[in-house]
Amino acid sequence: DLFPDEIYVFTPQGEIKSLPKGATPVDFAFKIHTEVGIQCTGAKVNGKLVPLPHRLNNGDTVAIVTTKGHAPSRDWLGFVKTVKARTKIRQWIKAREKERSVSLGREICEKGFRKKNQNFNILMKSGEIEKAAEAFGLKQVDDLIAQVGYGKITPLQILHKVSPDTDFARDKEGTGPDKVEKPRRRKRGQGTGIVVKGLNDILVRFSKCCNPLPGDRIIGYITQGQGVAIHRVNCKNALKMNPERKIEVQWSEEVTESYPAKIRIRSTDRFGLLVDVATAITKNKANIINAQTETSEYGVVSSYFTISVESTEQLNRVMTDLRKVKRVKDVKRMVPNI
Repeated sequence: DLFPDEIYVFTPQGEIKSLPKGATPVDFAFKIHTEVGIQCTGAKVNGKLVPLPHRLNNGDTVAIVTTKGHAPSRDWLGFVKTVKARTKIRQWIKAREKERSVSLGREICEKGFRKKNQNFNILMKSGEIEKAAEAFGLKQVDDLIAQVGYGKITPLQILHKVSPDTDFARDKEGTGPDKVEKPRRRKRGQGTGIVVKGLNDILVRFSKCCNPLPGDRIIGYITQGQGVAIHRVNCKNALKMNPERKIEVQWSEEVTESYPAKIRIRSTDRFGLLVDVATAITKNKANIINAQTETSEYGVVSSYFTISVESTEQLNRVMTDLRKVKRVKDVKRMVPNI
């Protein structure tokens, strides 16, 4: 009663542990030891299995179930209460993401250097790559390779640092495999409306195959030299991705950008139809980027609009109002790869 913001729980051996009010078995596991927290897969409270987000109460006896090789989930950050648990989970996730990016960056460098008749591993042993890392202002070679994995630096840029006086051949047209179309660099949460979890200042581009909008569930894919490509999670291309190159992304809470969305409207022809359709779109503050119509010999009109919207919620409002337009039979969002 003297400490209303704390609870006291017991280990199976009877040892008392103090935790903040609202703490969960994951907080308890990290209180015991960092490795116990990382390998936590379940918990028993007073002898009964409980989910990991379960809130502990004063006097509970908690036993943690661990599995060797288990990894913490990013979802844990949504319910843990202790600073230690939150810090250790973030450290673990950041370390694993860097390991993955270093591995991917090494693969990209080996392929990119091979195209220019250079051996990446030999240059590594010679110390030339270390000099390149210093030229980019990075302390370690792994940091440089990780930047390649993140899509912030290309193998060609490293080669130019290693041999600045060498003119590495490109295709005459400049359209060969080494031609990199560099998206405009935008900082996290600014301009793109995308947050790449655990990473700052990453190049982001939206895939044209599934046209994701704020509100859609999305996934990121680390590309070679073009940053992170954003796809909808159910995009056919996303489902075929190499799991090693996938990265968690989410929409920023402060999205102010507009994104293109394609819709198809089917209706029967009448005088003033397009005017009413355009009015239904613009009254919802959506901008019409492109419009095409096709009329069949039976008077059925198929209208294809590309409109600029800020979210799926705004798009749904537009589509709802379009369905109310006289003689409109069907309105559908066009997503080719879903």
